[in-house]
Amino acid sequence: MRTLLYIFLCFPILSVSQDLESTTNINIIKSWSQEPSGYSYPMNITVPAGTVPPNGFPVCILLHGNGGNGAGMMNEFTDILECHALVAPTGYLNSWNICTEDSDAPDIEMINDLVNILQAYSNINPNKIRILGSSNGAGLANNIFIENNNTGIDIVCAIVSHLNEPQYHLGNFYKPSASTDPLSSFCGYDNLVNPLATRKYLSISNDNDPIIPYSGGTSVVGIDFLPAETATYNIALNQGYTGSQLTSGITMGNPQITEYSYLSGDVVHIKGDAAHDTNNTQLDYIKGYFLDCADVLNIDDYALDQIKVYPNPTNSNITVTGASNQTIEYSIFNVFGQLVLSGSGTSDALQINLSELDTQMYFLKINNKVIKIIKI
Repeated sequence: MRTLLYIFLCFPILSVSQDLESTTNINIIKSWSQEPSGYSYPMNITVPAGTVPPNGFPVCILLHGNGGNGAGMMNEFTDILECHALVAPTGYLNSWNICTEDSDAPDIEMINDLVNILQAYSNINPNKIRILGSSNGAGLANNIFIENNNTGIDIVCAIVSHLNEPQYHLGNFYKPSASTDPLSSFCGYDNLVNPLATRKYLSISNDNDPIIPYSGGTSVVGIDFLPAETATYNIALNQGYTGSQLTSGITMGNPQITEYSYLSGDVVHIKGDAAHDTNNTQLDYIKGYFLDCADVLNIDDYALDQIKVYPNPTNSNITVTGASNQTIEYSIFNVFGQLVLSGSGTSDALQINLSELDTQMYFLKINNKVIKIIKI
């Protein structure tokens, strides 16, 4: 049985004018049965150079896989989420406490404290705190989605580890009421939880993953998993979706991925074939989903009000209606914020030819309003 002894936290008191910097020292110390004298989570931090966005930088907390560390996650995602402040802690014994790992550390409490600390910095947007975890770190990301109630966490992304059965069983989400115990039913995840329904969720899994079974069932990590597509559907239901589970998705990109999108993209599952890893199309999708460098687009709103764009997705043209025969100017950007197409028109049914663009996600900007479009 894994028994938690006690927990304490040490962190600096912030003034309202203090900025998060790449050299900032965030010191969070926790004590439990394995470390009664306390363990200080190492933190790698990178803050973009240049002008701070009007509402502050978005932040992504990066959670490594079993055997990894914060530095490795930082190296992987610095060029992907280049306009985010990145914070990458390292877990005890280079792992996160989900069920069968060697670590029994109170990682959820550490993340809760870390989010609260980050929200106090004056150059950070307190309402755009993102969680991205890979493998074992995705297991922790899913626990955060289930258990954390801080509304400032607006996006959770789980890479190559979808919901396991301790986290979701008997038609509900659960957290452990005490310490996790591999010998207990569902590892001790026995406390029913209703996760916040306000945040977005992105799951990335691969149908040839040799570690986490895409179709669900027993895994080599010692936990049973839900089928990947069913796991995301259950999350979509919690976030307000009322329809049936999607049986087909939209294929895009090279390498190809398949997108299963619920609630206009608020909950998305991406299927690929990158084994227990990610390919370039999946990484590009993450960048677009997080609206990284959105300040480059001068986005005021992510909706087009009365303007309609269809068909979306498309393999050739899109039609823009609702502009009331006024002259409109449009720009299309890729996920890196680079302008790939622009023009103008006066018709109430403006047609834009996308046939020369690669198959991927783009952003259509009209009159400072932006909508995601997908070329297939």
